[in-house]
Amino acid sequence: MPQGSKILIVEDEMIISMEIKQKLHGMGYVVVGQAITGESAIQKAGETKPDLILMDIRLKGDMDGIVAAKRIMDLYDLPIIFLTAHSDKATLERAIAVSPSGYLLKPFKERELMTNIEMSLHKHRVMQKLREEVRPETAPGIYKDLSSFPIPLVATTKAGIIEFVNPAAAELAGYVPSELQNKPYTILFGEQTHARDVLKEQTDSSLYHIIMPDQIALRKRGGSEIPVTVSVGLITGETQEETRNLFLIHGLEAVDTTASHLGPGMIQHLMLFTAALKLPAFVIDKNMLLAGYNQLFADLARKAGISQYKLNRPLFETENFQLFADMQDLQEIFKSGDQEIRIKKFKTGENITFIQFTRIPLKKDDATTHIATVLHDVTAEKQAVYEVEKIKTVSSDLFSAFEKLMVLYQEIKGPFYEMIKKILEEESRSEKEVTDWAFRLSQLLSDLDIAWLEFAEIRDKMKQ
Repeated sequence: MPQGSKILIVEDEMIISMEIKQKLHGMGYVVVGQAITGESAIQKAGETKPDLILMDIRLKGDMDGIVAAKRIMDLYDLPIIFLTAHSDKATLERAIAVSPSGYLLKPFKERELMTNIEMSLHKHRVMQKLREEVRPETAPGIYKDLSSFPIPLVATTKAGIIEFVNPAAAELAGYVPSELQNKPYTILFGEQTHARDVLKEQTDSSLYHIIMPDQIALRKRGGSEIPVTVSVGLITGETQEETRNLFLIHGLEAVDTTASHLGPGMIQHLMLFTAALKLPAFVIDKNMLLAGYNQLFADLARKAGISQYKLNRPLFETENFQLFADMQDLQEIFKSGDQEIRIKKFKTGENITFIQFTRIPLKKDDATTHIATVLHDVTAEKQAVYEVEKIKTVSSDLFSAFEKLMVLYQEIKGPFYEMIKKILEEESRSEKEVTDWAFRLSQLLSDLDIAWLEFAEIRDKMKQ
């Protein structure tokens, strides 16, 4: 048994989860995390990079274990063993459809658990080894040369199976090359939306369908599309069977400057509108993938250390994206459908910046499908409010000091007038009376000095 294999437990019953964790520790495995919802399972899979996941099918929240497992497999290519107390036909068919590495019915014995884990890990290592044999870095000849080619390109077999993708093409689509190898070319290439609309209006009943070079769309991870133009070449071998198709992807310059291709029409218009207002903005879908963003946000993300590749990946994989969006808050907005306005403070060195985040749910049939976030620098407004509050405070202190002076003035008037009167009457007074008068006057004069010092301090603040 390989010691130290990392395992993520996804189980919404914490007592059961802790029991499984204890059993795994006893077998020599390392538990790198525990999750109770499908959404948190996807996030922790990206954060902890486990060797295998034990996934309960019934989970709390909107996403069950089967949906979460499919998403994790698409993103990270990890082996997953389903754990469930339900063996009904419908559940079993749904589970089989995502091709898990194993399926265990609760309650299960330790021996069953260990056997399933070891078989799953072994099978996954074998599959990885097979895929590595066709990776560009180990492939002979032309594919090594094409790996560093600056233009995005894809090579397929004559049957349309992807055999090679260079890093430029994979990054553009939001994948790593190994995720696309041995997949049909249709995972990357399709027809642009406007071309499909035109096709619907045609009555041609031909069995063949023609897609012109300027009607091709590159399909990104998450379902969005990029309009591209494709040139097709050939990689020839000694025999005709060794011939490969080579697709070179062009026409991306306008895409990179506007980013308006990343979503449907509504998202495109929103991005253009926010750009005209000089406000960074982005739109995400329910899978926590960027469906659109304007160039102002792209520049801001780059300053935050987020690469273009990371913007094409699920947002919970990018720690720096927490500057712009908290995943849990976004999930709450998807559920509630309520708009949110929040101001966050950022400190860089001696400078403090206040950014207002306005999150707008975009809905279809009353269901929130996307969330648009518009960023607005409100530092000047916040500073103005701060200065107004500061002036109000200083003014209040000043009036308070004046009131204190008035009180002291009223208090000191009486003794002074009385002293003057007595002196004028030339009446002889005892030494004690004279001493009391002197002490009282001295105390009042001291209080008056303190009041004047407070007034002078407030006056200096107002001058500043």
